[in-house]
Amino acid sequence: MTKNYDWLIKKTPRSVDQLKLWPENPRLNPEETHLTLKEYAEDLTFDNAEKNDFFALVNSIVADGFVPADPVVVWKNEKNNKYYVAEGNRRVIALKLLREPKKSPKSIRSFIRKASSQIDTTTIEKIPVNVAPSFEDAEWYINQRNSSSTLQRRWSRVQQQRWIVTLYQKHDGDLDRILSVTKLTKSELEGIIRTLKIKDFVKLDTVKEKLTDEEFELADSYRFPITILERFFSFADVKEKWGLEYDGLNVNIISNEDSFYNAFTELIKRIVNKEDDKINTRLKKEDLEEVLTSLPTVIFDSDEVDDVDDEGDTSDDDEPTTESDTNGDTSDGENGDEPEPEPTPDPINHLKGNPDRTKMVLTIYSLNTDSYRLLGLFNEFKRISLGYKNTVSSSLRVFVDLAVFKFIETEGIEDDLKRYYRDDLRNIPLKKRLEYIKTNKLTGKPQNIVGRLLDPTSQYSLDVLNGFIHSQDSHYLNRQFLNGFWDFLFPLFQELLDIREI
Repeated sequence: MTKNYDWLIKKTPRSVDQLKLWPENPRLNPEETHLTLKEYAEDLTFDNAEKNDFFALVNSIVADGFVPADPVVVWKNEKNNKYYVAEGNRRVIALKLLREPKKSPKSIRSFIRKASSQIDTTTIEKIPVNVAPSFEDAEWYINQRNSSSTLQRRWSRVQQQRWIVTLYQKHDGDLDRILSVTKLTKSELEGIIRTLKIKDFVKLDTVKEKLTDEEFELADSYRFPITILERFFSFADVKEKWGLEYDGLNVNIISNEDSFYNAFTELIKRIVNKEDDKINTRLKKEDLEEVLTSLPTVIFDSDEVDDVDDEGDTSDDDEPTTESDTNGDTSDGENGDEPEPEPTPDPINHLKGNPDRTKMVLTIYSLNTDSYRLLGLFNEFKRISLGYKNTVSSSLRVFVDLAVFKFIETEGIEDDLKRYYRDDLRNIPLKKRLEYIKTNKLTGKPQNIVGRLLDPTSQYSLDVLNGFIHSQDSHYLNRQFLNGFWDFLFPLFQELLDIREI
């Protein structure tokens, strides 16, 4: 490695399109291969927090152009004479996607397309970079930039949050004023404030009374490691299983509150007492299930009626009620004093394709999207019992509509549909939207599914979907049919959306 640091001062313009991304970047999942721009972008935006940070980066480039305040460091690979990015991969990925939105992952493509339309991409055709004499020099810079011993010291997350608390109190919660002072994005600021609101749950009597005086003092202290809470509640699985939803600055509990606060109290105890070495700022997704299992279970009020709802499906399956059932008589025992044994749970209830499963969407699937409505419906399908057949069926029709619209938005073909049908997009019905993407965008199995969906004689047709909302018929509302309809549509949803198996 050379000891001449002149290369850190000199900047050389390089083509964004010609810069190569570094597959050994520590930000990337080492267990996955990264060959395409899409794969790099998927890895860096898979987590919601990382996605929001990436969106903020893209928005800043659109608003202010590429500002070379922080060096983009590259080195030349002598084997292929290509320049690889050692420092600044996220920024280069953002620039590449803005120049070629079609290479974006489905989950962020609509956002990137919209952002790209708001910037003159010729202005980001080339950027100034620092060319390191060798990979060793580039590696040295990375270590200097990111090691704990570096002279470049930023505020820690805890320090930043304490500063936000001070400003929030000083300006009486005026977000615009705080944004102007901190230069944070609105999403960053909202995330910090929501975390602070979650921390304040410790002040509620239902939580405080379960803590010792010492535990409460530690939990309420400004020294409380709030970044652990931030990390814990950043996982989608936690928010889903604990019933936590965000609405702007608001934190809403949609699960049974008593069970939520019981689990939350135990979490606080383990944090302040340092009883669980897995609950920390480095909590990994692979350890999350073990941590959640060890904490008290959070229940949902809807779970309490699942059994009743499932029994209600009997009439849909045409199983008659006997006279003895009506009169309350039993064939075993005397006067019905002895309760019937609990039925043995069906071991295949949660297997793929099981028509008798009680929830339409299995918990093994996750949806990666920037659509609040789509994500909300998808996660609710995992929790809502099919005993709520009217709600589930009508919501399925809405989900199809939203999925098709998101695909149109993701592919950037809104104007194509407007020209084809000579009408505004909002006036083009779902049937015509499906016909267009079937002819112009889909192939193979997804195309065949849309073809069957558009056939009114098909068992799983758009007419039946529309009937879930507009018809008085009820013979398509049994559990087996709804599960079958979802399974029929699932390969299409996988094509339209970014659905993954966890």
